[in-house]
Amino acid sequence: MIEKQIIKLLLGKKFYTQYKGQITRNVLQGSFGSLFDTIQKAHDKYDADINIDELYSLHTTMFNPAITRAAREQLSELIEDIKETQEPSKEIADDIVKILSERDVAQRIAVEATEIFNGKPADFNTILSMIEKYKTGLPAEKLDAVTDNVVELLEQLNVVSKWQFNLVELKDNVGGIGPGNLMIAFARPEVGKTAFWVSLVSAPNGFAEQGAKVHAFINEEPAVRTQMRAISCFTGYTSEEIPENMEDTQVEWAKIKDNIKMIDTVDWSLDDIDSHCEKYKPDIIVIDQLDKVNVKGTFARTDEKLRAIYTGAREIAKRRECVVIAISQASADAHDRDTISFNMMENSKTGKAAEADLIIGIGCGTYSRTDNQDNGSRTLNISKNKITGFHGTPTCYINRYLSRYTN
Repeated sequence: MIEKQIIKLLLGKKFYTQYKGQITRNVLQGSFGSLFDTIQKAHDKYDADINIDELYSLHTTMFNPAITRAAREQLSELIEDIKETQEPSKEIADDIVKILSERDVAQRIAVEATEIFNGKPADFNTILSMIEKYKTGLPAEKLDAVTDNVVELLEQLNVVSKWQFNLVELKDNVGGIGPGNLMIAFARPEVGKTAFWVSLVSAPNGFAEQGAKVHAFINEEPAVRTQMRAISCFTGYTSEEIPENMEDTQVEWAKIKDNIKMIDTVDWSLDDIDSHCEKYKPDIIVIDQLDKVNVKGTFARTDEKLRAIYTGAREIAKRRECVVIAISQASADAHDRDTISFNMMENSKTGKAAEADLIIGIGCGTYSRTDNQDNGSRTLNISKNKITGFHGTPTCYINRYLSRYTN
């Protein structure tokens, strides 16, 4: 009965347009699925409602001319049954769509779970993604509407950029980042990628001093080394000076140490990171480097795998209501250049950039070097910014001995 009702409803252009994203062929078996295909093709071709007799003619003449006589007779009987089916009210129609949408998601989850049970490498992010996409696809009236109160709206925007940047140029033009944001920082080797995020987190007025609980997943260098860089960054003592100023170092470091966790994560997968975030609920996670994180699945090309990794990271940010800062390499196109953009990220077409809210490429041109000596000058290329819309190239300086960036 429900299949006959939905077929009759879908004949209307308005209903079809409103709900076509929530109804798929998967939940309409046999002749109903075949009729659904015809309705889709007809609505794509014609800008008008379809009556039930037209559906029969379109199905048998235009879209399925080789249909057998027996199938025609069976279809004719089905069409007559649909004619006699009473069209439901809008409330019941909404419930029907919801039921079919739930069936579709449940069926796809069941197929994925069965394949895992039968030996396919487990990728539970795929199942979680199905659930998240179902939630975001619910009808607008069943979602929380954005407030129309100006004061409340400003408060919510402050949450979106909750953690402020401690670099003046970034703070003035971007503000900060907040729950659900994915930020990518990328550069060539030895330019200062790790120092950049360490400075944002650990330098004075950084995320940690603001009170954010930051968990960093390190697969680029031993985490103990990154921890020492964070201590130098906050206290202002180099690794050589720390032993000579041990008491002061411990007193200063105690101010933020509980807000920073450095974790060695060689061979970790996105599932491992997601489980960690679910358990410990950090405000900000840093993945250095995200490209090296494992993701389950088979991919024909490297860029397809990277798209899956960055999509997974984006979903973690949304699902766990945290900031994800992803560190990535730049391709050879960015070598010895001050001005770089997100199309210079290594092994990526558009997959990485498509997922990010904020992308900062760290440029280091030849002018930064005199007689092979680095003068510390860096250009922060903001090539994607969904937070404030600002795109620019502010300059700053890196103190390598402290892993600290300054304007």
